[in-house]
Amino acid sequence: MLCIPITYGETLLGALNIESRNESAFFPQDVLILNTLADLLATALHNAFVFQKLQQQSITDGLTGIKTRRFFWEALSAEWKRASRSGRPFSVVLIDLDKFKEVNDTLGHFEGDLVLARVGRLLEQKSRQSNVVARYGGDEFIILMPETGPEQAQVLAERLRQWIATDPMLSEHHITGSFGVASFPMHGFSIEDIIRVADAGMYVSKRSGGNRVSAAEEFAGGEEFAPQRQQISTYIEGFLQREHNGPEHLEELGSMLVKFCGGEEDCNVPLLKESIEVLSRAAESRELRTAGHGDLVARYTEIIARALHLPPEETADLVYAARIHDVGKIFVPERILNKPGPLTDDEFFLVKMHARVGAEIAGILPHSAMMRQAIEHHHQRFDGTGYPDGAKGEQIPLWARIIALADAYANMLTEQSIAAARTPEQALDELAKMSGTGFDGMLVRLLLRELKSERASSAKDGF
Repeated sequence: MLCIPITYGETLLGALNIESRNESAFFPQDVLILNTLADLLATALHNAFVFQKLQQQSITDGLTGIKTRRFFWEALSAEWKRASRSGRPFSVVLIDLDKFKEVNDTLGHFEGDLVLARVGRLLEQKSRQSNVVARYGGDEFIILMPETGPEQAQVLAERLRQWIATDPMLSEHHITGSFGVASFPMHGFSIEDIIRVADAGMYVSKRSGGNRVSAAEEFAGGEEFAPQRQQISTYIEGFLQREHNGPEHLEELGSMLVKFCGGEEDCNVPLLKESIEVLSRAAESRELRTAGHGDLVARYTEIIARALHLPPEETADLVYAARIHDVGKIFVPERILNKPGPLTDDEFFLVKMHARVGAEIAGILPHSAMMRQAIEHHHQRFDGTGYPDGAKGEQIPLWARIIALADAYANMLTEQSIAAARTPEQALDELAKMSGTGFDGMLVRLLLRELKSERASSAKDGF
């Protein structure tokens, strides 16, 4: 028998055992070869263990031992897809700790870390095994509850609230929790809707003095539209599963969404706007590296709109148009959206169609003429080199010029298949170079001024 330890540094990872029926079966040359093999095995095992550890660390919060925000979003996305297909509910509970800042300020961050770790353990231990408990950020925690409707989620959240409020260690520090609850499809039929409602419910609890469970007051009547939301969600999920979708299906898509929202005569416009947002996010999900792109463009669009002192109603419609500006990509094949190299002329023709198709989708909303124009022309360039029709200068609608600039800035900050992400400073320098050619110079100056002012304010506050 020959036994060779498999070691990496000073760590024993295993042993390599070789047996033979013959005496003196192993020659010095065999031992040398097998020692080399043991060294190779040691390196491979070490790399495997490191990879396994890194994988675990990537989904586990180092302080609390519960799941990370990233893991939570992946689990939530998978649950949303399952619930959309099956028609089954799920709930999200968002928790913000009350008086946590006082612990950090008076007793120090080490004691604050002990509080966070204790809350994480309590939530994990007292939640059902099927739930996903994660740290959402700072002193915020979030729980995904599959197969759980709003009433049951309220009951379960109330139990967790009581566990936190009565825990001896947390009571000593006067720590309680403000809970917000939201459920699919009652409170919305997109992931973002559910999180937004849970967040609003949490702030209701905060404003009421903390240590309570709430659902947002403005969504108290959400149950009335739950069946419609479920129908829309199921239809969109089925629409995306089709083997082929093209602009020829645009009329069907629009008419079905209007039908689910009450028909042309009694259309529920807020619900219809929600459904188009869901469609837009579905389009984003088909393209690599674009998750959250619409929200990012909407943010920079709002900054420009406020700098221009546009009326609140006009600003709201413009920001909504920015959020859904790429909804037409729902009909562009994924292989083209994610192609790593340059597009052929035919492929680029299909991509260019998304602006007009997106405008048609926005056009199913009542009084949407300006939104339609903004979406159709958001790829025009100030010097006339854009599409769909090469309009230039002030021939391009103002809203389209604003979205084009916000879209370009957001794209520069994001890694692309043909370019690395730029820093904010590099992106702003690039925009300045294209002022008056690619983009409206006045709008570029406004955005530069507002973003620099925002960053200076953040630096002053110590962020």
